[in-house]
Amino acid sequence: MAILVNKKGHVFLDFLKVSEEEIMKYVNDAPLTHSLVVASYQGKFLLLFNKWRKYWELPGGMIDKGESPRQCALRELYEETNQRIDNIKFKGLMKLQLKPDDRMEYGALYSGVISDLKPFNENDEAEQIILWNQVTDIGYIDEIDEKLLDYYSDDFSSCTSRPLF
Repeated sequence: MAILVNKKGHVFLDFLKVSEEEIMKYVNDAPLTHSLVVASYQGKFLLLFNKWRKYWELPGGMIDKGESPRQCALRELYEETNQRIDNIKFKGLMKLQLKPDDRMEYGALYSGVISDLKPFNENDEAEQIILWNQVTDIGYIDEIDEKLLDYYSDDFSSCTSRPLF
């Protein structure tokens, strides 16, 4: 059973809590294509507004040839948001079924706390960034990305949690 389906029809099938060293043991039925980062600063989550997709999402992107998933996560976080994390943590693998062709992919998920927030520089992909408390209405956020925030908010002891009612 799927964890959730977003409005584009992409299916978040599973989340595998494996060690970073064991990644390649688990990606034999589909490629590992991308890395995402759940980053927080002063109890709020960092999101970027994607210029092309026109909605809020987590920093991340495609793994370049010869690049590790960790290197990808750090590079994408910096390229898209101008932020760095000193102690990024590997959380696990996301298994996805993506439209329109129902292709299967894995993504690596990392998390960490930004200790020194840098000014944002608009770029080819990101129009703006926001530090989000999971409560304020900021518009559409990709459902899969929002779910990833819920799973890993325990990493950030100072984060505001979602109301239960």
